Amino acid sequence: MESITGSKLTVSALPNLAEILKSAVAAGPDAPVAAYREGDGFVDVGTKEFGDRVRAVARGLIASGVDAGDRVVLMSSTRYEWIVADMAIVSAGAVTVPIYDTSSAEQIAWIVGNSEAVLAILENEAMETEFASVAAGLTDCKEHLVLDSGALDTLVKRGQSVAEDEVDRRIAGLTPESLATVIYTSGTTGRPKGCVLTHRNLATNVAQNAQALSGMVERGDTVLMFLPLAHILTKTMYLFAVQNGVRMAFATDVAHLAEELKLAKPSLLVAVPRIFEKVFNGAQKKAHDEGKGRIFDLAASIAINHSREKTAGSLKPWTQAGHFVFDKLVYGKLREAFGGSMRLAFSGGGPLGERLTSFFDGVGLSIFEGYGLTETSPTLTVNRAEAWKPGTVGQPAAETDIRIAEDGEILARGPQVFSEYWKNPDATADVFDDDWFRTGDIGELDAEGFLRITGRKKEIIVTAGGKNVAPAPLEDRLRAHPLISQAMVVGDNQPFIAAMIAIDADAFPSWAEDNDLAGSSIADLVDNEKLNTVIQEAIDDANKSVSKAESIRKFVILPSDLTVENGELTPTLKVKRNVVADNYQSQLDALYAK
Repeated sequence: MESITGSKLTVSALPNLAEILKSAVAAGPDAPVAAYREGDGFVDVGTKEFGDRVRAVARGLIASGVDAGDRVVLMSSTRYEWIVADMAIVSAGAVTVPIYDTSSAEQIAWIVGNSEAVLAILENEAMETEFASVAAGLTDCKEHLVLDSGALDTLVKRGQSVAEDEVDRRIAGLTPESLATVIYTSGTTGRPKGCVLTHRNLATNVAQNAQALSGMVERGDTVLMFLPLAHILTKTMYLFAVQNGVRMAFATDVAHLAEELKLAKPSLLVAVPRIFEKVFNGAQKKAHDEGKGRIFDLAASIAINHSREKTAGSLKPWTQAGHFVFDKLVYGKLREAFGGSMRLAFSGGGPLGERLTSFFDGVGLSIFEGYGLTETSPTLTVNRAEAWKPGTVGQPAAETDIRIAEDGEILARGPQVFSEYWKNPDATADVFDDDWFRTGDIGELDAEGFLRITGRKKEIIVTAGGKNVAPAPLEDRLRAHPLISQAMVVGDNQPFIAAMIAIDADAFPSWAEDNDLAGSSIADLVDNEKLNTVIQEAIDDANKSVSKAESIRKFVILPSDLTVENGELTPTLKVKRNVVADNYQSQLDALYAK
């Protein structure tokens, strides 16, 4: 059984999350901690201003009857008010229960009811309508407030009757073992489970990340926040930013991302692989559309080689010369697309792939992949400046043990690993083997202790012939094609491997126009020869990475792209395999029709 242990922590974790804010205010009261969009720019919020607002809202929560340990639901998109509400809940000694802004009424009812939340903070009228449709059955939840209707101001006004020192008393009552949040896993299958995370879990993970990123992230850096704050990766990033003096610029939404990257000019970015894939695919397609495809493809090849050779310590002169030329012609434009000030980015939520990581590194944007789960706060492993290996998710964080079980499953233990699912002892027992947490992911450790993710245990496909196939490598390769948004490899108990292909809704219109098919929808062209030929070429390329028994023999093009709104993707853009299979059962059946 392979096993490796991370280094010892050199930075002690603070005892609770409220102390993170308190220490940040003391360290730099006037330093900008956040910024929100107003007109054609971003307005800064100082650390003390943020801290004062948090304390005032915390007093309002106390005045509203929220006791220490009570659960408070927070359902909103990513915005400045989210972190104010979250830190206020913590400062009142209560527990945040985040809900994704895309959640359905049924999901809201389950999470609010199961967590026994006493109060809900919702973003807007649409969410209030969803909440109202199920509110009658939520007897523990006494009240809901709406951010867009002045929820925080309402709480501040209420809190004027509460003594200032009551907040200090609540914070003093928090211990490292106090419950900080219950995060319900978005999951690709089944009903969400509430992950119980303590102040120790989260504060330790902030310290672990700070140690790993020492010398890479600087006070005064800016990170553009756009991923859901209901997701553990973004939640921990915000706590890290507060503790380490990083300014958080809150994007309006993903639709404004390209524009706001240029306005905010972030030096850091935290994203999921699909964001980087879309940037690359979009730039490649634009170049080909403008007749500069060969130049772009050569520039991409040079960038990849430059990164690989530099990492190996043997940079060839002609690679160096080509890189110098393309830096002005191609790479500089890509850096400008990220705002022009980006130094490094962090990718999580799924594998990015060695080729794309090397490409962006060659362009001048270093992407550091890490790995973790909601249950692990989330960081278990991370690449860092002095230990960086593209195609892997890095080495274990401090005080973290990683082991590979006999069946290839990744096991982990450390102070950031949760202890239980909320009110679900059976599910808790299922994921622990003694004190080792069973991640459900398949991976391997190399001789230097770098972890490589090779698949998801529950997603391993076993064909009728008994061949085990991990779908992730094939799916990652397929998504690299500019026209493919998502790919779902299938074939469990079937005679061969097949794939369900979703066409990228953004890339499709220009492709259709270029092929004299303007005005057609994706659904119109699922059987079109030209479109099927293009996808077959992508399938052939993906098949080069696997054995014949693992190769995709047939595919079907789905009539529309997969979306979060339709429940087919998680908020971090992972495919919900069971939902897609249900929604497109007829297409799936047709793949294996005799």
